[in-house]
Amino acid sequence: MSAKQLYGVDATVECFNILYDGYPSDKRALKKDYDQNLILFSVLPNVEGGLTWKEVAMDSIQKSIIPFGSLNRLFEAHTYSLFFEKYDGKTKFLNDYKIIVKRNGKFYVPTFCLLQFYAIRNRSEIFTSPFGTINTYLNDLPILEMEKIYKDRYPYSDFPLFGIGESPYRLQSFDRLRDRREYLSKKIHLKNNDTAFQFWTFTNWYEHPQNYETERGIDRFVYLPGKGIIGGSFDFYFYFHRKKLPIKYVDFMNNIKEEKVMISDIY
Repeated sequence: MSAKQLYGVDATVECFNILYDGYPSDKRALKKDYDQNLILFSVLPNVEGGLTWKEVAMDSIQKSIIPFGSLNRLFEAHTYSLFFEKYDGKTKFLNDYKIIVKRNGKFYVPTFCLLQFYAIRNRSEIFTSPFGTINTYLNDLPILEMEKIYKDRYPYSDFPLFGIGESPYRLQSFDRLRDRREYLSKKIHLKNNDTAFQFWTFTNWYEHPQNYETERGIDRFVYLPGKGIIGGSFDFYFYFHRKKLPIKYVDFMNNIKEEKVMISDIY
């Protein structure tokens, strides 16, 4: 995905989707909308001028490679999938885990890599959709409509999404563990006639300026059933590096309010 239009930098973001069944395979044929799990690696550009990908010798990192079973357990531990676990607020990882790719016979790892997880559970809104859930059956709710609802209930509090660049000590009525979730904004018809779904993440800005707001993750994203995430935005990352970018604060705010995203050229 090109970051040029959204963030003004001539760079790309690469997303790697690992999509697998949430149910045993024999139940798949019995369900029209069977549950799936999504593990997303997002490789972010090194906007400070360094390399986005670095070549590595496979034998030097062999002991650090984790099997898929460990990755799946990480998924379960950060998507509220295990009833006996105690959960904290962390659900995403920046540079703690990195994807390895093989290109032209050589191996590479990214300098900046974000790992996050989604449980795909398509079902009526009567069911809960906790943080980290993709549900294409939700009713459409754009960000600006949610702002009106929020301000009607909390008239003296800042709308959480618009707190970019603000002090983490400002007044806000936001319960981070109870309120965070993904909302469906709209359906998108792609050029190949497929239907994709655009979501936005209801969460706040709470970190100090010297820290990444990693928990915001890919805060607006486009999901294509059967493929995974094909577009999105990474405001937390690009705003952290805003001094290296040609866009201003007002541009970041407009991107949020207008729900702008990058999207793969393929679509």
